[in-house]
Amino acid sequence: MSLPPELDFLEVFFVDPYQAARSAEWLLSDFDANVWEYSFGFKEPKYIDWDVKLNDGSSLIDKKNKELLDGLKYFLTGSTHANTAPGPKLQWASELARAVHIVDFLLLNAEQFKLAQYGLAGLGRDKLKLILSEIGSSKDTAESIYGWSKRMSLYGLNLALKTSKIEIALAIAQWPELAIITPEQIDENTLDIPLELIPQVRAALHLKGLYRASREKGHTPNSVRLSNEIYRNTLRGRFEDKPVIKTLAVQNGDDFVREYPPIPVATGARDKMGDINFSEYRRTLYGLGGLHHLGVPAPSTEDLVSAKNFTIDTASAGRFRSLPSQVVFSAVRNSIEFYLKHGSKIVDGFCRTIMYCKKENIPLSKLTDQQFQKVVGEDLTSLGVEKLGISRRAVDTPYASELKGTKSEYFTKLRSNHGLIELVKILIGCTQVVTGALMGRRIGELRDLHANDCLDVSEQWLVFVNRKSTYNLFGARQVEVRPIEPIAVKMIKNLVRMQKILKRVGFISELQGLFASPSGKGNAVFTKTSVYSFNQNLDLFCDYFETQTNEDGKRYYIRQHQLRRFFAMLFFYSSSFGGLETLQWMLGHTDVKHVWHYLTESMDGATLRGAKAQFVAEALHCGDVASFESLAALLKARYGTEDFTIVDTEELEDYLSDLMEEGSLEIEPEFIEDDEGQRFKVVARVKQVAA
Repeated sequence: MSLPPELDFLEVFFVDPYQAARSAEWLLSDFDANVWEYSFGFKEPKYIDWDVKLNDGSSLIDKKNKELLDGLKYFLTGSTHANTAPGPKLQWASELARAVHIVDFLLLNAEQFKLAQYGLAGLGRDKLKLILSEIGSSKDTAESIYGWSKRMSLYGLNLALKTSKIEIALAIAQWPELAIITPEQIDENTLDIPLELIPQVRAALHLKGLYRASREKGHTPNSVRLSNEIYRNTLRGRFEDKPVIKTLAVQNGDDFVREYPPIPVATGARDKMGDINFSEYRRTLYGLGGLHHLGVPAPSTEDLVSAKNFTIDTASAGRFRSLPSQVVFSAVRNSIEFYLKHGSKIVDGFCRTIMYCKKENIPLSKLTDQQFQKVVGEDLTSLGVEKLGISRRAVDTPYASELKGTKSEYFTKLRSNHGLIELVKILIGCTQVVTGALMGRRIGELRDLHANDCLDVSEQWLVFVNRKSTYNLFGARQVEVRPIEPIAVKMIKNLVRMQKILKRVGFISELQGLFASPSGKGNAVFTKTSVYSFNQNLDLFCDYFETQTNEDGKRYYIRQHQLRRFFAMLFFYSSSFGGLETLQWMLGHTDVKHVWHYLTESMDGATLRGAKAQFVAEALHCGDVASFESLAALLKARYGTEDFTIVDTEELEDYLSDLMEEGSLEIEPEFIEDDEGQRFKVVARVKQVAA
C-alpha cells in the first residue's frame, strides 16, 4: 500500500510481519548475509559471523541448518522490535546483547541441547528453565553465559600439558614472578586448577604470548585472544573482553593501587543475578515465541509460558555500606582545609611546570628532577615536593621501569608531598568529596560535569544532567540546576582555572570534564573522567588523609554513593551538636522546616531512609537509649540486651532499614518552637512489627 508523504509514519502498521522480521534499524546488512554488520550509531559498527560449528560438526550456515539459522536471526531482530519509541538506541543495544547472550549459550551447549538435530523446537520447558537457571546463577555474564573460569581452567591445563616442561622451567627461571602466588590470589581463586600447577599454566600462557601488560593490574592474560580460541563457536563471546582472573595475574615486584584492602562498599549477597536483570533475560527468552508467527520451528507455546513463570532465588540487591559519620565529616573538613592551604599553589606549580616545558620544548617525560625543582616554585618545594610524580617512569626507561618502589616507601612519599601529580589528583579528589557531599548527586552526574559550563553565570548554581530523567522523554536527559555552597564553587573554579591555563598554553586542546585528571605515566596527559579515574582520586585522598581502618586491617575508601546522604546526616546530627546554623547557611534557608523540606524534595527515599537508620543506629551504639525508648525496647527483645554499644552498628542500621521498609518503624524530625526559637529532635515511632 502506497501512502502520501505526509502519512509516512503510518507505514509501520501496514508492514508484512515476515518482511518486518527480516530487518531492524540497527542491522546494516542483508538479512540472509552470513556476516551481519550492525550499529546503534554511537559506536563503530560491529559484526556477527554466523559461520560457527554445531555439535554435529556442521556449520550453522550449511543448507541443512537453514531453519535453525533463520530462527536465531529472527530471534535477534525481534528482540528490539517491541520498543518502537524514538531514540531508544541504548535500550536496543541492551536488548540485542541479551538475545546474543542467549544464542551464545545455546551454541556453547549445543551438544547438551542437541541443537543440530532438533533445532529450537527441541527446547522443552526443562531445557528452557535450565537456560534461565544458568543465566541467573551469576551477576557476571562471563561466568553465567560463558563459564569463563571453568573453560579457562580447562584451556590452561591443556596448554600446560602440551607445552614442553623444559621450556616452562626455563620461563619460570627467567621470570621468577610467574611462580609467586599471593595470599590474596589464593583467597580469590576461581579456577579449577591445583595451586601447585598455577605457575606452569602461567608459564605456558606466557610462552604462547598470551600475557599483556597493564599499569593497574600487572601482567594479565589477554582475554580477547584467549576468547577467540575458547569461544570460536559463539557470535559475541569470542570477541568480548573477559574479567581478569586474578590468580593468573603476574605482578612485577610490589605493585599496588591502594595502601590497604578496601572495606566492602555493599552489603547483602550479590553473587547471583539481580531480580531486574533476570526478568529481562526471561522476557527476552520468551521472545522465541514470536517465531511461531513466522512459521519457524520454536519451543512450544506451553513450554514458553511455563518458562515465563519460572523464578529462581536471585541475588539480594544489598545495601551500600554506610560510612561512619565521623569518616564523612572528617573527609569534608580535610578536603576544605587542604584546598584552603594548598589548592592555589598546587595548581600554580603544575601550570608553571607545563608552561616551562612548552617554552623550552621539552616533553614532560624528559623533564629531570633538577629542572622540575627549579621551576615548580619555593611554595611547593618547602611543602616537600621533589618530583613531578612519585610513580613516574624515569627518563629514557621502558614502560615497565617504574619509580613507585615498595608500598611502604610509596605511601610515605605520598603523605610527605613528594609528587606534584599525586597532589593534583588529591586536590581533585578533595573537590570531588566536597561537591559530591554537598550536592548528593550520582557519580555519573558528577562525571558529566564539564569545566566549560558546570556553573551558571552567577556562580551560585551547579548545572548537571539528571541521569534518572529519561523516562518518557525519548532518551533525552534533563538539565537541572541546584544551589551550591560558596566553598565548593571556589574549589571548582580552581580546577576550571587550571584547565583554562593548560588550554591557553596548548597542553590540552579544549576544556574537559571538571574532574579530568593527569595521568602518572610521566607525560601527565589529562585522562577523561572515567569511573576508574574518579575513584582513583578518591583512593589517593583516603590514603593521603589515612581514613579509618577496621579491625581486619581494611580501610574506608570513599565512594560517591556513600556521600549522597551527607546533608541528611548533617541535618540529624545538627540537632545534637550545636544547631542548624551551618546547614542553614549552606542551603540559604533560615527556617528549620524549610531545610527539612529541601532535603526531602531533593533526596531520594532510599538515601534519606539510609541516613535516618544510620543516625539512630549510631546514637544507640553510643549509648543514647533515652531518646528512643520504644525502639530500644523492641531492640532489646531482638538482641537480648539494653547495651547497644556491644551491637555492631551496621547490623543495627540494616535492621532499622528493614523495619522502615516494611512500615514497622518511622523515623522523623519533630519540630519544636519555644522561647529559644525553633529546634527539633529526632523521633523513632514503632508502629507495628510483623510476626
